[in-house]
Amino acid sequence: MDIRELTAPCGLGCFACAFYRKNITEELTKGTAKNFGVEAKEIPCDGCRSERGCSFEMPLTCGKGCITKKCVEDRGLHNCSECDEFPCENLMPVADMGERVPHNTKMYNLSRIKLNGIESWGEEAAEIQKKYFKGKFVYGTFPSISEDEK
Repeated sequence: MDIRELTAPCGLGCFACAFYRKNITEELTKGTAKNFGVEAKEIPCDGCRSERGCSFEMPLTCGKGCITKKCVEDRGLHNCSECDEFPCENLMPVADMGERVPHNTKMYNLSRIKLNGIESWGEEAAEIQKKYFKGKFVYGTFPSISEDEK
């Protein structure tokens, strides 16, 4: 796996995404195609840096494309953590859909990339995502995961 190629400019790990071609299930493909009114073959994603880009980039951005991706490309950077203006409003967390998609992990991911490098972050990315979705909020510390969630 090419960790640089499969890390989105915003810090999301394409390799850990449920819609990534190697991870997607037939059930998710069919359900998403039905909900978005597109053909099932258009749903599996090869990552946002692939030639096609993210499968949801155009439908969800009304054809404008990903502003964060464009910004990073225009600045000649690999990801937002390399930018002098990091963090910016494009990365601001939002509660909307936070229980279903890991978009709120972007800032944490980018901070870990900046601190330890992309390869080290790649080794911990799956655990970060697991803590995001299965962890319980604990005031003043990191998310707690019960033994049956591990």
